[in-house]
Amino acid sequence: MGSAYTILGKQVPSHVLALLTLGATAGVVAWPRAAKEAPVATPAAVPAVKEDDFDLEKLLSDFTKEESK
Repeated sequence: MGSAYTILGKQVPSHVLALLTLGATAGVVAWPRAAKEAPVATPAAVPAVKEDDFDLEKLLSDFTKEESK
C-alpha cells in the first residue's frame, strides 16, 4: 500500500498518521471554541413572569381541582 513508519516498535501506515494529524489539528482548533460557550443564565437574570405569560402549573392545578369535583 505504501510506506510505513516504525513507532514504538510497531509499523504504522502513513495514512493512519495523516488521519491522526488531521484529527489532532481539528481538536486543537475546536477545544478553545468550545470553552468560549455563553455563560448559563442565573435565576436572577430570568425576567419576571408577566400576567400574559402561560402558567402551566396553575393550569394543571385548576384542571385537577375541576376534575376532582
